[in-house]
Amino acid sequence: MASVNPFSGPISGNKQWVQHISTTLKKQLAIAVDTPPPSIFQIPKILKDENPEAYVPQRIGLGLNHHFHSELYPKMEQNKLTAVKRVLKPYQFQVSEDEVVEKVKAIIPLICACYDSYLDADDDTLAWLMSIDGLFLIDQLAVYSAHRFAVDAKDLIKLENQIPLIVLKEIQNALSEGNAVMQDDYLESMLGMFCKSHSPFILNNQKIDFIGVHHLLDYMYHSIVNNETFISTDISITKAGSSPSEKDDKLELLELLIQIIAQIPGSKPFLLLIESLKTNFLNSIEKKIMAEEIKVPSVSELRDIAGVNFHLSPSNDGIRNIKFMPENERSCYLPLITLNTNSEVILRNLVAYEQLMADSSFNSSYSLELTEYVDFMCGIIDSAKDVRLLRGEKIIGGDLDDEKIVELFNGIGRSLARMNGGSELKKTVDELNRVYERMPRVWVQRMAKRQLRASVNIAKFLIGSSSTLLVIREVYLKAYGSTPVNRVLDDFVRSTIAHFLR
Repeated sequence: MASVNPFSGPISGNKQWVQHISTTLKKQLAIAVDTPPPSIFQIPKILKDENPEAYVPQRIGLGLNHHFHSELYPKMEQNKLTAVKRVLKPYQFQVSEDEVVEKVKAIIPLICACYDSYLDADDDTLAWLMSIDGLFLIDQLAVYSAHRFAVDAKDLIKLENQIPLIVLKEIQNALSEGNAVMQDDYLESMLGMFCKSHSPFILNNQKIDFIGVHHLLDYMYHSIVNNETFISTDISITKAGSSPSEKDDKLELLELLIQIIAQIPGSKPFLLLIESLKTNFLNSIEKKIMAEEIKVPSVSELRDIAGVNFHLSPSNDGIRNIKFMPENERSCYLPLITLNTNSEVILRNLVAYEQLMADSSFNSSYSLELTEYVDFMCGIIDSAKDVRLLRGEKIIGGDLDDEKIVELFNGIGRSLARMNGGSELKKTVDELNRVYERMPRVWVQRMAKRQLRASVNIAKFLIGSSSTLLVIREVYLKAYGSTPVNRVLDDFVRSTIAHFLR
């Protein structure tokens, strides 16, 4: 098998494309099972640029995205074949590798539907590729269940590296024609063991709907998010920065200047220039809002200034159980998060998966609960002191050192989408901010900063506005001369500038 990616280019020729599309559609329509939605995505470039190694497999390339990765294929293919032999050996007298491939080949249209990009390759190649990688993943999950070891656990959990669960089920069906429920139980137990060992959060102790699981990462995601009875909320998803905000002081002054200049004859070119400045100013405000971290004080600020104490949520609760008790004790309860060497990779891929599924038109039921939780942690962790306080309350566990945890949450950054409306965590953030901002020390500091900032901004604006009016006056007098009417306008401009400067 050559180390060349057969999925790198489209089929050439219009007739060949039409024939291929027609054949693919007929195969998909012929399958009685509902076509699954896309659940294996290419990570957007904006996320990969933050930390490429967190999303691109470093040792194991699985599935249609990375099997033929030029840096991984030569080093891992023989390991995959060894793992395949290990899985097939107990069944060598009952089933051959060709029978496994034929089973997988029968569901190729469903496999292709799991990917967000169109795949140009023949069914035989796809069937062999998915069979080898599916058998390898089953082997690694079985080895991990027995010995707590996998070749590279963090590569197995990466979004671009996922193997559809329907492939694993079809392989199990080929290997053993026994009870389908028992086969599902076997697969679920292996997935559950792996996810429980590597998840940063405590998983749901109730069985999840295994029929609806898409792949290993999806199993971990739902086990994390559903670690509590679902609370129905009215949640809408908006882009960060799209919510209405109070009008900026500088923007109001710009609009006032536009109104004044509009009264001067022949000032249209200057009005166009100032309108352009206003547009640029509005764009800069929007970009600033989008780049801002979630607005919430750090753990140490909340404790030292507002007297808020953080405690571990009782009963192994999950991310839906964040609560703040503002009366008397002022206690905020957070779930346990365990952070180790692989935690950043797992968190990043979980969040990317949630956002891409929520953004997909096929998965409108997905919310952004995990994304919002990570944004919240990014907001309350600013320094190693914050980490130590949370670690002291058993909210943060694991062997990742404090500075690395600060880097982790500061490195992930604010997401470009957020939840609002009925989000329980947003209500908690609002309550924390309300308690913090009511403290006399905070109120006085913010009032002083606001007054100072307003004074400086107004001074800058008035100086700039006066300069603009002087330029307009000079240009106007040169263009139209010193007539009685123009002298009246000149006096008006002079008095306006004097008023601004006073």
